[in-house]
Amino acid sequence: MFFERIGFTGFSLYEMCLLFLIWSFIGWAMEVCVHALKMGEYSNRGFLSMPICPIYGVGVLIITVILKPLMDIPVLFFLLSSLICTSFELLVGVGMQLIFHNKWWDYSDEHFNFKGYICLKVSIEWGFGCMIVEYFIEPSIEKLIELIPHAVGVILLSVMAVLIVIDLINSVSAVYRLNIRLKEISEISGKMYDYSQNLGKRLADTALEAADSGAERAAELYMASEEVSEDAERIMAEAREKKDEFIEKLRSRYDALIAFSDYQDRRVIRLINAFPSLRSDNNGEALEKLRISVRERLHKKRG
Repeated sequence: MFFERIGFTGFSLYEMCLLFLIWSFIGWAMEVCVHALKMGEYSNRGFLSMPICPIYGVGVLIITVILKPLMDIPVLFFLLSSLICTSFELLVGVGMQLIFHNKWWDYSDEHFNFKGYICLKVSIEWGFGCMIVEYFIEPSIEKLIELIPHAVGVILLSVMAVLIVIDLINSVSAVYRLNIRLKEISEISGKMYDYSQNLGKRLADTALEAADSGAERAAELYMASEEVSEDAERIMAEAREKKDEFIEKLRSRYDALIAFSDYQDRRVIRLINAFPSLRSDNNGEALEKLRISVRERLHKKRG
């Protein structure tokens, strides 16, 4: 059954799995090249750490299976492939945001976009890309698959399936760690801001009270302050010290979160680099701080 062709598809499950792998790799290679030309640097693109982008593998497989009978009508093929790929991109974008609470790409700066998930420019690119793939490249890929012995193909698919599952688990875990980190950074920033606001308010209230009291009241306050006992001074000093320790702990933890000192953070760093337009639903400011930290880290490493 694994090697038998399935009805209207024209392919066996075995062939479709190999097509998925090959086009996932080609899609990843294209993303890497485009990013390198645009940004002048290498970045391991895609959600997974492996050199594959499954969205391309699935997309090409869908187009190949569904639209192959329409290749004799290029205009219709172009329109339908654009529609299918755009719909698939929208579905994946919305789905990943609902699951991970992050927006992984954003076309908001492009004309005729829909909430940043899709845009007319990319839809047209999908259409032309599918035509290039199906008319010029896909036939050679299918011939290549025919040359692969079944035993070798099965081993390759088995190994890759295990690796993809492991990589997927690790990548999902990295996103989970990223979201926890972003939440903690936001909470620490909020606490430090609140402390600063409260301190400033107390200072302002004291200054206003002194101004309202006039010189006579100010003199009384000065005389009273001279009579403060040593115990009271010690208590005040201890209170200030505790507050300073609290702020210092917050700052130390904040610096550690921004610095990416943990070995496990490599996957988090890769995700931030792989998706330059990544946006967080709840912690956007914290994500921007992390992005800046990652860039500085890379510049130092290259320098």
